[in-house]
Amino acid sequence: MNLENKIPPPIIALILGIIISASSAIIKPFNIYGIEFVAILIIASSFLIIILSINKFKKENTTINPLDPGKTIKLVATGTFALSRNPMYLGLAGILTGVTLFLQAWLGFVAIPIFIMYINKYQIAPEEKILTEKFKDDYISYCSKVKRWI
Repeated sequence: MNLENKIPPPIIALILGIIISASSAIIKPFNIYGIEFVAILIIASSFLIIILSINKFKKENTTINPLDPGKTIKLVATGTFALSRNPMYLGLAGILTGVTLFLQAWLGFVAIPIFIMYINKYQIAPEEKILTEKFKDDYISYCSKVKRWI
């Protein structure tokens, strides 16, 4: 089964978040005093990154639909996209990290790498292929200047 661009990344993150949450009720937490504050900062920062990224796409009148990257009409390389080629996915990974820390759930340390590997293979790689075909040297130059994640 080909999973490329089939499941929206927020759905993948939501499923993993639910699994992380459920595991925190089953597996004894790692109990680090005060980690909740750090977790809330990470979650809030991650939501901010996602919101800024979505707003940038809307301002540039290009699609935010991760299931159809072929509809992209403009290469966005400013704002959050000047720091990461995938700030929305980075934000989702950040939210999972924050949830893991807030709930002090050991399983999150497995779920986060799974999310990143899945997104790299089934979302980012197909997107990069399409964007390279569409924007050619401009996208190749952008990739040489800005990292995939951070």
